[in-house]
Amino acid sequence: MLHADSLLHATQDHRSALPVAYCPTAEDMFAALGDATDAAIWNRALPADVQAWFNALSPERFPHGRYVLSPNAVAKCIVQVFQAQQIDACAALAWFSEDVQALAEAVSQHSGISQVRLRVEPVFNNACTKFHIDNVFARLICTYYGPGTEFGIGEAEIASRGRAPTGMPVLLKGKRWSELAATRLHHRSPEIEGTGQSRFMVVLEGCPDADILPSYDHLYDCETIIR
Repeated sequence: MLHADSLLHATQDHRSALPVAYCPTAEDMFAALGDATDAAIWNRALPADVQAWFNALSPERFPHGRYVLSPNAVAKCIVQVFQAQQIDACAALAWFSEDVQALAEAVSQHSGISQVRLRVEPVFNNACTKFHIDNVFARLICTYYGPGTEFGIGEAEIASRGRAPTGMPVLLKGKRWSELAATRLHHRSPEIEGTGQSRFMVVLEGCPDADILPSYDHLYDCETIIR
């Protein structure tokens, strides 16, 4: 399960006094969550060629899908959903698919759940702009293109909000994190409608069988072909 006894290798977001830690590695993200920290961000930059690849794609071609699968099938799934949009395999897509799989494997390991829910989602409007806490144990979000997830304490004033930078995964506690201490940090999708901006994000969480929603979740295995 996710756990944390300290914020070793992590620094809190002193700029806004939010309970957010910035961490040098993916593993530190999972160690950073605890009583004092409701979210952790992997402080990294996307490779320049990967960012250039995303920037060169038309956002309307970004794939959309929601899958429940083994973490070791994530890279293949990612490649297939992009190829279904007539986006050819290339070095940048390989890096991206392997990056998402590594994140999925970490989510599975630290949640203690053998399968994950994977969402790949383009956003073109003001989707989910109300500050909220997800009804999960913990959720990882990474915005690979466009503005990242915003966070704050409740309906935070603009001056006291933070935002996960593009390409930096953010791990957020959910409502199921602990019955002993309420999660304080809320998050939302940034308001982009009318700005000409768009986003492409990946969302990951451990998904036990009881949480599978047949109307929304597609069960994926390595033999599945996405068209």
